[in-house]
Amino acid sequence: LKDRHWKTIFSKLGINHSLNDLTIGILWDHGVVHRKKDLNEILTIAQGEMALEVFLDQVRDKWMKQELELALYQNRIRLIKGWDSLFTALDDHLGGLVLMKSSPYYRAVREFQEEGKLWEERLTKLRGAFDSWVDVQRRWVYLEGIFFGSADIKAQLQTEWSRFRNVDGEFVALMRRVSSRPYAMEALNIENLQRTLERLESLMVGIQRALGDYLAKQRSDFSRFYFLGDDDLLEIIG
Repeated sequence: LKDRHWKTIFSKLGINHSLNDLTIGILWDHGVVHRKKDLNEILTIAQGEMALEVFLDQVRDKWMKQELELALYQNRIRLIKGWDSLFTALDDHLGGLVLMKSSPYYRAVREFQEEGKLWEERLTKLRGAFDSWVDVQRRWVYLEGIFFGSADIKAQLQTEWSRFRNVDGEFVALMRRVSSRPYAMEALNIENLQRTLERLESLMVGIQRALGDYLAKQRSDFSRFYFLGDDDLLEIIG
C-alpha cells in the first residue's frame, strides 16, 4: 500500500493519526472490521496500480540497461545485429504502454501518466530510429561490398564512388561512436540521429538508383548480360 491508499483508509475510518503512529489498536478502535467492503475496494485499486507500477519498472529497467549487440564487420567497424529481438521488445512495450492508458488505475495516478508518456515518447522515437538504421546498415553493407571490392567499379562509377565515400565516412563515424557506448538510450541521445539516418538513407537510395541505371545500360549494350543478376554482372564488370 502506498501513502495515497493509507490516506483513503484514514479518511474512510476517520483516523487523524499519522501513518508512523498507526497501530492495530487504532484501526480496531475505528471499526476497521466493519468496513471490509471499503477496504476491499481500496486493496483492489492498490493491486491494479501495483500491476502498472511493475510494468513501468520493467520498461524502465529494460531500456535503461539495453545494450546493443554488435558484430565486427570486415575488420573495419562493428555493426548492430539482433534487430528482430530489439523490434519485438520495442513493439511489446509500446503496445503495453498504449494499452495501459485505458486502465482506470492509470488515469487516477499522475505519476503513471507522466512516466507512461515519457517512455512512450522515448520508445516511439527509438523505434523510428531503428527502422531507418536497419535499412541504412543494410544498404551500406551492400554498397561497401561493391565499391571497396573492386578498383574497376570505382573507376567506372566515379560519381557514385565519391558520393558513397562521403556516406561511408559518416556512417563509420556513427558506428564507432555507438561502439564506444553501445546502449539503446545512449544512441537515442545522439544529436540529430533520426535526421542523419534519413539523410544517409536518401543518399544511398540515390547511389543504388544510379548503379541500377548503369547496370541496365550494360545489359542494353551487351545482350549476353541480360539474364545475369546484379551481383554476377558487377563481378564481371569489376
